[in-house]
Amino acid sequence: RDGNKVRVYMTTIRSHFAPDNIQGIKVGDKVYFHVTNLEQDWDTPHGFAVMGAQNAELLIMPGQTETLLWEPKSEGVFPFYCTDFCHAM
Repeated sequence: RDGNKVRVYMTTIRSHFAPDNIQGIKVGDKVYFHVTNLEQDWDTPHGFAVMGAQNAELLIMPGQTETLLWEPKSEGVFPFYCTDFCHAM
């Protein structure tokens, strides 16, 4: 945390995000999710979005890192999830 700027560095592999729970975010924060796809197969992208966010989702190709900026407007629990169907459940 740097004032109201929060940087979250995440990885994703096989439909799992790490870390999978972020706490301490406040209304008015600017949260930067830096998400890295650790998959080895070239055709296994992952998506990332925060439920309730008004901005677009990310599409992260294997080996790449993408960043999503989220500014919560209210208190609550906001799940994040993969938006790209790429695995059998």
